[in-house]
Amino acid sequence: MAVALNVLRFENPGAPGLVILHGLLGASRNWATIGKALRERFDVHALDLRNHGASPHASSMRWAELCDDLEAYLEEQGLNEIHLLGHSLGGKIAMRYACQNPEVVQQLIIVDIAAKAYPPYHDNEFRAMKRIPVAELTSRREAEELLEPMVPNWAMRQFLLTNLVRDAASGAFKWQANIEALHASLPHIRQNSLLETDRYDGPCLLIRGANSDFVDDADAGEMRHWFSHLREEIVPSAGHNVHVENRKGFLDVLDAWFGEMGGGCEGPFN
Repeated sequence: MAVALNVLRFENPGAPGLVILHGLLGASRNWATIGKALRERFDVHALDLRNHGASPHASSMRWAELCDDLEAYLEEQGLNEIHLLGHSLGGKIAMRYACQNPEVVQQLIIVDIAAKAYPPYHDNEFRAMKRIPVAELTSRREAEELLEPMVPNWAMRQFLLTNLVRDAASGAFKWQANIEALHASLPHIRQNSLLETDRYDGPCLLIRGANSDFVDDADAGEMRHWFSHLREEIVPSAGHNVHVENRKGFLDVLDAWFGEMGGGCEGPFN
C-alpha cells in the first residue's frame, strides 16, 4: 500500500513540475538550496521517501512500493507530466518509475548512481546508529562523540546526524528515519532496480561526481541498454553528494542541459 509522502515545495505556479527524490538516509531538506535555485525554471516538489524525513514509516522498501508512493503523490497533485531527478537511492527509484511511466516523465536526471547491483555498503553506519541510546542523549554533541569511534569520517557523521531529531511530545532525541526497516532492506536496495525489459527513450542525463566511486567509467555505456538517449556529465571536485560538494558545478550542468533540451521557464539558475 502506498504511503503519503511528505513534500518540501518551491512553488512556481504555471511552470513545469520537477520532482526530486533524495538518497538513502537523506531527506528533502538536503535539496533545499538546489530546490530554491531550480524554482527559477520549475515548480519544484522535493519528496521525502518512505522511512525518511517526515514521511510515514513502513516495513518494506520494495521497488514497486517506492514507485507506487511516487505515483500516489503525482495523482494527488494532479501531475500528469513531470521532470524527474533522483540521487542515489532516489535515482534508482526514478529510473524504475521512468521506464514504467515514460508518458509521464518528460526528462530523467540520474545523480551519481548506476543501473547495477552494488556491493555491501552503509552496513557499518546503520549498526553504529542502532548502537546509540538516542532516547538517553542530552545533546547532539554527545551523539557525535558516541558515533566517532564507529564512524571516523567527519562528513559521514554529520550526514547521519541530520536524521537525529527531538520527539515533539517527549522532547527526547530519536532517529527520524526508520533505521530498522532501512537496515533490513539493504540487501534489496543494493540491487539494480531495473528489469532486463525496462526501457526509457526520453531525454536522460547521468550526472556523476569526478571523485565518486558510485559510478564507473563503463556504467554509462551499460545503462544505454535501458536509456537509449542517455548523456553523461562529470562534475569536477565532487564526490557522491555532487549537489552539495560542488553546487555551482552541479547547477551549471543542469542549466546547460535544460537550455539545450528545453524544460522549465527561461533563464539561468542563481
